Amino acid sequence: MDHRLPSFKLATLNGGKPYADGDRAQATVVESLQLVNRCKQDPSLIVVDVGGFLGDFGLYAAACGCQVYIFEVQPEYTDLIRTSTTLNNFSTSRVHILEKAVNDLPSNSKLTFSQKGGDTTASEGNLTVSTIRLDDVKWPSNSTILLLKVDVEGFELNVLRSAEKLFSENRIHHLIFEYTAWWTNRAAQKDLIPYVENTLKPKQLFALHRTAGNVYGPLNREVLDKFHETHVSRHLQTDIYARFVESNENSALKVESYDLKKSFA
Repeated sequence: MDHRLPSFKLATLNGGKPYADGDRAQATVVESLQLVNRCKQDPSLIVVDVGGFLGDFGLYAAACGCQVYIFEVQPEYTDLIRTSTTLNNFSTSRVHILEKAVNDLPSNSKLTFSQKGGDTTASEGNLTVSTIRLDDVKWPSNSTILLLKVDVEGFELNVLRSAEKLFSENRIHHLIFEYTAWWTNRAAQKDLIPYVENTLKPKQLFALHRTAGNVYGPLNREVLDKFHETHVSRHLQTDIYARFVESNENSALKVESYDLKKSFA
């Protein structure tokens, strides 16, 4: 993966290139966080990737020198992530790969999934995995999660509910999560942003362009109140970036205003 520095090797199925169009705005946010400099200054900083798929998000953070935790339920993808870890000579004491479903059920519960070409959906399927709450992970003592990324096909609310203690202790500083309101079985998405706002209490919220590098925000009250219905009616899909620390006046993140009728996010 050499589309940004530092580069790293990524194992894929049949050598295919990963889909990257939906990650450009994520990259804009991540680059503004200056992972290389920050993790060089403090190698204990943690980046968490829930719904790792090929692991490229977490592996990039590992290439930057951060501590990384990658959660992925599909065995074929956890095997690929382990292969990538070996190819890059990343230490297993720095890159932690957990084949568990992050969920707000009690840890060590069982969930059964159906698998479809890289997607997983909870159902009467053929893949049964143990759950874990993020609050129950044995994080290094006094550690900071610089960035949490969540992309779990509609289970984002369950993941965030599993981390309420971490958020209340201000141990998570930045969050990116997928937001898709209009697909089947996405009813929980209506509660997702209100939950983040009212329970997790971020300083600011931003919307990320689905295929370009644009970052919109901070989102104001009018936009937030109409965000769900707008996404349903326009069949939009995006990521939301939540900042839980005060912004630095010299932040490298460049943003633009969000327009409910025109912004593609």
